[in-house]
Amino acid sequence: MADFTEEYLKAAHKASFRNEDDVAKSETVGCFFCLAISPSGDVDWWEERDGRRTAVCRKCGIDSVIAPASGYPITPEFLQAMRKRSFGK
Repeated sequence: MADFTEEYLKAAHKASFRNEDDVAKSETVGCFFCLAISPSGDVDWWEERDGRRTAVCRKCGIDSVIAPASGYPITPEFLQAMRKRSFGK
């Protein structure tokens, strides 16, 4: 597994919230809960109080979706590192 720093993963986690713009700019997205890599159109949405939307994985129903337009790699290694950091798995 690639070595991602805690600081890097913490910053990346923020990209999974209010991420409609990044998802719209990307062809694929990755879920760091179920580790699925899917087409960017294959997400559901939660509307936040400020009116912005957060992508939700259709496979597992968790708001752990990150898009490459956020500047982070959507690779199995990255998603696994995010999963371990965020969920201890």
